[in-house]
Amino acid sequence: MENLKVPYGLDLQGELVAADDALKNNKYRCPSCNTELVLRSGEVRAKHFSHPTSSSCGTESILHITAKRLIEDTINANALGKSSIALKSECDNCCKGFILNIPVRTFTGSRQEVRVSEYICDVVGYRGDEIAIAIEILNTHKVDQNKSENLPVYWIELKAEDVLISPNEWAPVQGRLKASFCSSCKDHFKSVRTLCDNWNIDQNLYSVIKKPNVSFYVADLETCFNCKEDTPVFWWKGVPFCQSEPPSPRPYNVRYSSSKQYGGSYWANTCVNCNMVQGDNFLYLFDNAPFKCMPMATVIKKKEMVKIVTGKTATSEFMKVIKRNL
Repeated sequence: MENLKVPYGLDLQGELVAADDALKNNKYRCPSCNTELVLRSGEVRAKHFSHPTSSSCGTESILHITAKRLIEDTINANALGKSSIALKSECDNCCKGFILNIPVRTFTGSRQEVRVSEYICDVVGYRGDEIAIAIEILNTHKVDQNKSENLPVYWIELKAEDVLISPNEWAPVQGRLKASFCSSCKDHFKSVRTLCDNWNIDQNLYSVIKKPNVSFYVADLETCFNCKEDTPVFWWKGVPFCQSEPPSPRPYNVRYSSSKQYGGSYWANTCVNCNMVQGDNFLYLFDNAPFKCMPMATVIKKKEMVKIVTGKTATSEFMKVIKRNL
């Protein structure tokens, strides 16, 4: 921000005005020290405000104060139905980044310097009488560990420089927010639930979110290699090749089944259409397995380790074994 020594000034009505939008004959004051600013523009340097040479006002405090005011104005504009907000987020299922649109009138107002529990927050956004979000402005020091772990509301921290460039685009450097999901995962969740409903598998038995502590069972779908129909499949603690009885109640297609490839029996997913065992290699261990990202138990056969094959040739090798044993 060196070429924008003072990027915003206050007009006579006390409103923030960007240097690019400032009028030459109007007067503007510093948001930090209230000193009258000089509007400068030229062929070399970008248009900006500047303090008189006698001023001792610090750039750091100007950036912090201006960014707080911009966020407050942005939230208030959202409350009035004037603008939405684009929040850079991360899907809580696939962990991929996406832009979460905060629609107009999500907030009802905003204030600066609000006490929340034992902490003072730079800006808070309200929904009715409740604090919907607290926003911290990073200028020189990040929010410390104590505040980040104990602040009892959803919160994010934004860089002051980012706010000055685009106050309606929020790119948090840290924070804690309600779980959010990308459109691709939302569509997939719907497909999984619909398939489970079609086969009378109670939604209370599972979660579609790939987090190990949300539910005993995590659901996905797989195409049965035998009948080619989509079937619900599940992860639970203890897979793959689980020998201990899974938690009850459980989906009815999780059964103790015999497998020629494994050389014995284990608790396995079976196809809801044809009852064929859906091999644990395909569901949990191969590179494109639906539950590849989930925690796995140590897999040990009676006298030897189960052979785990991964890579491009895994599927063809496994199919050869199946055909040989049929």
